[in-house]
Amino acid sequence: MASDHSYSNWHNFQDSYESFFENSPCGFVTAEGRAKIVKCNARFAGWLGYEAGELVGKRFSDLMTVSGKVFYETHLAPLLRMQGYFEEAALELVSKTGERVHFLINAAEERDDAGKPLFVRLALFRATDRRLLEQNLQMAKLAAESSLAAERDASVFREQFIAVLGHDLRNPLGAISSGSQLLARSTLDTRQQSIVTMMQTSAARMAELIENVMDFARTRLGGGLGIERRPDDLGPRLVHTVDELRSAFPDRDIRTAIDLPSPINCDAARLTQLLSNLVANAVSHGSKDQAIHVSAQVFDGAFELAVANGGRPIPAELLAVLFQPFTREQARPSQNGLGLGLYIAAEIARGHGGELSVTSTDTETRFAFRMPL
Repeated sequence: MASDHSYSNWHNFQDSYESFFENSPCGFVTAEGRAKIVKCNARFAGWLGYEAGELVGKRFSDLMTVSGKVFYETHLAPLLRMQGYFEEAALELVSKTGERVHFLINAAEERDDAGKPLFVRLALFRATDRRLLEQNLQMAKLAAESSLAAERDASVFREQFIAVLGHDLRNPLGAISSGSQLLARSTLDTRQQSIVTMMQTSAARMAELIENVMDFARTRLGGGLGIERRPDDLGPRLVHTVDELRSAFPDRDIRTAIDLPSPINCDAARLTQLLSNLVANAVSHGSKDQAIHVSAQVFDGAFELAVANGGRPIPAELLAVLFQPFTREQARPSQNGLGLGLYIAAEIARGHGGELSVTSTDTETRFAFRMPL
């Protein structure tokens, strides 16, 4: 009885072993002599479109591509003879229908006591997914290299573009500005003085436009705005900027409430530029018969700089895109400027780790830059 039970267990084990061998998720091949196949499992044969019995007696190398045969004979076979095994060798085998199938192969020799090879056992894994992954990685590498080359070209273009703006536009403008200042010191009649004043105002406006375009080029072409923060006595700088704006717009009432008793860690030059852009925007789009209010203060652990003006409220659909470049120009083409002032101001705010926001009602339009300290 015990013997029958043992025989049944052994018979079941043999059935399980055969099932495992034939249906294993990898291919098994045993070859002898000149790599002649003496046994293979159904999984491997099926991958190549054969029945297992059809491969018995074939040389394993007959299943390889021409390049695979060369690689096997010059690399893998010598390695097998020297160390008795090789691992994860990539080979292409040819199916019954002529299709190429990619495999990763491990091989090990069985030798007798004298070291003479008896046969070779091979375990094969289909590498279709791995091959696809390698191809995708190669394509990604080529794309990254192409992107890097494009970025280098863009960097060269950016530097050349900014250089053109900085030299070919600013230098002639500087000559015009200097010439108008010299003329202003001369004895002029009322009409001549008016023309010189108009030249100076236009030159200052052109300088502002060029600076905005340069900043736009830096942000959109990848260079970014240069922000250099350091503790600064910002209050007097803001007051001086407002005084300059009052001179530039003598017919507008610009009022200040600046209370900054302590230094602010910021890029003062950039924040005065932000203030100038906001006030210029208020002058262009606010009511001419209402004052422009500029305030600066520290409260709740943050620095706030705000500019408010009266006039028509900004339409709701425009508020959502107000800080995008050229938005104002598209919205009100009759207005002067390129529509870059608010975009540059928002980029300066972002560069400080802060935010520029806007609220607009029938009573007031208010831009506020808030930066945590």
